[in-house]
Amino acid sequence: MNIAALDVDGTLYEGTLGFSLLDELRSSGLVDPVAVRHVRDTMGAHRAAGARFRDTTGRASAAYARAMEGVRHEDAVRASHAAWRRVRHRLLASTVPLVESLRRRRFTPVLLSGSPQEMIDRMAGELGIAHRFGMRLATGPDGTYTHRFLTLPAVPEVKAELLCALAARLGADLGTALAVGNSASDRVLLGAVGHPVAFEPDDTLRALAHGAGWTIADRHTLVPLVNALGASSPGASSPLTPGPFTRRPVPVPAQAVSRLERNLHAHSS
Repeated sequence: MNIAALDVDGTLYEGTLGFSLLDELRSSGLVDPVAVRHVRDTMGAHRAAGARFRDTTGRASAAYARAMEGVRHEDAVRASHAAWRRVRHRLLASTVPLVESLRRRRFTPVLLSGSPQEMIDRMAGELGIAHRFGMRLATGPDGTYTHRFLTLPAVPEVKAELLCALAARLGADLGTALAVGNSASDRVLLGAVGHPVAFEPDDTLRALAHGAGWTIADRHTLVPLVNALGASSPGASSPLTPGPFTRRPVPVPAQAVSRLERNLHAHSS
């Protein structure tokens, strides 16, 4: 089995998917408009951080968690359906052809995103993707969100750990896996696979991609690149890499796989 790990915001979707859920909840009076503005401000700073993205990841995530604190999980799920209907047109034109091309080449697509799980589930349903991992908040006994995270793929190492743990469970080889991401926060994920693709990368990721010899693609070239993959034949060479693949996947300790096992079973099928 081959895996294709796909970032969401800026890679499959124009913009930040999580804002649509916050806006839907705000319009229903379930989250504070001031808190939503704070999330947008901190996320804007995070997007502009470039090589300093680690300094802003925590602040942006904490702002989201505080805005959602006290919202009932069932209300968020209900709002996510309405939000998705409103923003689904923001899927990039290349997204559906990309997923279709991956399936033809026997890749199993996986969504890995720092956007909220509720919205990632909606996108996954639209695209028919079973394996999907987004930001998850813990809930209290009354079913309302706390500010504690269960999963936070916005942290680069967490995104890579999720992929490695899923690959171990599915018996997939990361040496033949593909990953597509657009920002510096995807660097660990891209470094974990045999076919890394920097998609319309920010300046920091572009420099990293050039230095590492990773493929750089945009919405016009990504699908043709995937179409050229010889992934349907095990061990086939790929035009995405200049020569034989020699990269070793990022090692993940056994305890990390055990720690993630519950999330993997809860959010993939």
